[in-house]
Order: sequence, then structure tokens, then C-alpha cells
Amino acid sequence: MYAILLAAAVAAAPPFTNLDKTGPETAVRHLPGAELGDSLKKAKKPTDFYAQALISKGAQYQVINTLRDKDGQAEIHADWSDHIFVQDGEARLVTGGTAVEAATTAPGEQRGKSIKGGTTMTMKAGDYFYVPPNTPHQMLVAPGQHIRFIAFKTHK
Repeated sequence: MYAILLAAAVAAAPPFTNLDKTGPETAVRHLPGAELGDSLKKAKKPTDFYAQALISKGAQYQVINTLRDKDGQAEIHADWSDHIFVQDGEARLVTGGTAVEAATTAPGEQRGKSIKGGTTMTMKAGDYFYVPPNTPHQMLVAPGQHIRFIAFKTHK
């Protein structure tokens, strides 16, 4: 039964483009911001909800640069905290409340249609947001707008 639910949830997941920009974690690396931003813009297809570049990964963390121009789903991560640094653009972040029609999409991960009863904050370039584990959150992007951010995800 779990396999059927997981397969259905994965099949229903929104489309996105994922770039792997990781490299050895044993030496200094440099990814120029303009190059990274251009890579995301070029990779993002019109049907994608977002494009993301995984830029660093370890057992207890992930660093992801994301470009989004559409609303995201409500998300709940059981074992991960999100540290979000906004680089460009604007969106709204809804946190707390209850994820509507949440379903398991992977172990410790749930996605839903929206959030009911949450708190909404405006996200702008230069802002930092912390989302602790088990906190429903959803990013909303107004039509014609975009947001680019770095999410530093830490495992609890």
C-alpha cells in the first residue's frame, strides 16, 4: 500500500529542472553568481514550477539555489530545517497552520495543495527566513514575478 501511495505522490509531483553543480567538498570552489543565475534561467522550462541547482551536499546538509516563478506546494519536512536567503525577486512565504490534502511524497516529506491558517510574510532580496522541521510552509509567487533564493537545508 505504501509503495502505491508513494508512486502516486511522485507521479503527481510538479515538474522541475534540477542541475547538479556539486563538486569536491575538499577544496575551495567558486560558482559565479551571474553564471549560476543564467544556468537556472536557461534550464527552466515554461512548464516547470521551478529550476534548482544543487551546489553542495553532505550527510547533514544541502545547499540549493532555486529560481521560481510559480506557486509551490505546501511542504512539510520531518527531519530538515530550511534556511532561506533571498537573492532576487519577491514572493510570499506562508508558514504554520495546516497543509491541505497533505500526502507523503518521500520518507519524511509531505506535500499539499495549500496551507490553511498560516502566517504570510513577504520575501524580498536580502531577507533571511528560517523554517524548522515539521513546519508547513509554502512559497507563493505573483503572476509575472519570480524569486531566486538559496536554501541551506540542515538535518536535525
